[in-house]
Amino acid sequence: MFRVIQRQIFPIFNALGPLLLIVALAHLVPIAIAWRDAEPTMTQFCWSAGACLISGLIFSFSTRRFRRELEPKDGFLLVTISWLSVALFGSIPLTLLLPEIPYYRLFFETVSCLTTTGATALTNLNDLPLSVNYWRCLLSWMGGMGIIVLAVAVLPLMGVGGSQLFKAENSNLFKDDKLTPRIADTAKALYSIYILMSAGCVLAYHWAGMSWDDAVMFSFTTMSLSGIAPYDQSIGFFNSEAIEMVSVGFMVFSGFNFSLHFTAWRQRSVWSYFTDVEARSWMTMLLFGYVVVFFSLSSQHYYADWQSTLRHTLFSVSSIFSTTGFTTQDYSVWPFSLGFFLLVCSLFASCSGSTGGGVKMIRILVMLKQIVLTINKLLRPRDYLPLRIGDDVISEKIVTTVFAFLALHLMVMLTCSFIVMLTGVPFLDAVSSIIACIANTGPGLGSVGPSGNYADCNPVHLWVGAFCMFVGRLELFTVFAIFTPAFWRN
Repeated sequence: MFRVIQRQIFPIFNALGPLLLIVALAHLVPIAIAWRDAEPTMTQFCWSAGACLISGLIFSFSTRRFRRELEPKDGFLLVTISWLSVALFGSIPLTLLLPEIPYYRLFFETVSCLTTTGATALTNLNDLPLSVNYWRCLLSWMGGMGIIVLAVAVLPLMGVGGSQLFKAENSNLFKDDKLTPRIADTAKALYSIYILMSAGCVLAYHWAGMSWDDAVMFSFTTMSLSGIAPYDQSIGFFNSEAIEMVSVGFMVFSGFNFSLHFTAWRQRSVWSYFTDVEARSWMTMLLFGYVVVFFSLSSQHYYADWQSTLRHTLFSVSSIFSTTGFTTQDYSVWPFSLGFFLLVCSLFASCSGSTGGGVKMIRILVMLKQIVLTINKLLRPRDYLPLRIGDDVISEKIVTTVFAFLALHLMVMLTCSFIVMLTGVPFLDAVSSIIACIANTGPGLGSVGPSGNYADCNPVHLWVGAFCMFVGRLELFTVFAIFTPAFWRN
């Protein structure tokens, strides 16, 4: 047993060290805000930063003799442990600053921020210290493109290769996402786009009427498609059409595969967005959602005029389909069960390689293509009919993996919904909250809908919800793989 730990666990801890150092460095943002505004929160953030710093140094130096080039399967363990570790360390400031709130709510909040879910278990967000809200939004921004992707640019400098880690977390199914020859260069390229667009989002929000602090915080949670907000009313706090349209633009942008943004920038052309099958499907799905919701609301004269209907349609569909979860309206009470329609679509609308959650559009495309292909094979059994997505021929191995993923996704949703209902939670609240958590969307329906939150949920509900957010963000197989006997064999 000890040899297994030495061989498989200690190298992971060694690679985890630099990541905790990055988290310690991230504490400088809320510390700076606390210092600027003379908030009584600086001490707690300094203690938390110190804990991350010391832990990172201990992990790095106590296990350096076990450092080795990580194997592909090591990526699964490192990704899982890394996200869990950052969630635990990220909850330290909230635990120190909000001792009156039970830890299960604070841990749920931290996991929600880090996984870019946006399901809050806190109330009176407007009254929280600004440094605390900055920390919540910053965790979302760090989680948006994946903490591992950020660390990939650092790990090679520490003698640890990062290619297998990027593949373990990346959800693209059949493309080689090495946009540049070295994986560290790839990570830097993607994060450069992420940082530049985040800066652009800050400027756009400020131009639309936000203060600089609000613009920065909402930029963090818009680009990460998190939906975490420093106000109980979410982005509806501003009641500004200009702010909402800025948000729509950046949410739609972040719903695309970031490799397409890289390609478009390198080629100085937007044509790549129209030639990529998944990107076209993302745009088609958005258009479909806009049409369905707009005409449904218009037919019922739900709003006074068509301009208001169009405004709320564009924002709500973009927010939920992209798994952001910003709210301006209580769509759970819209007619024709539109709230449920939005929530289900959030499971698969966004693209792989985006900062969104859910099953991802590419897997649904593979599933639908395979269903059609199977029917055609029944009618034409002698013909060679490969499964194609665009110009790519999809192997049977990938198809099998997709169907296994979808089956596991459904099993987790059903099991977790049943567990939550056993605690007395109504069917609508239980099922919608599990869907919202595993898709990293945030608001569900009923008491956990846009006009409510998760603060009154029982402990089991929140622990199960945190688990769903965690495995949903890491795309299930990454987590479940480490619990199989095969993973621990030589």
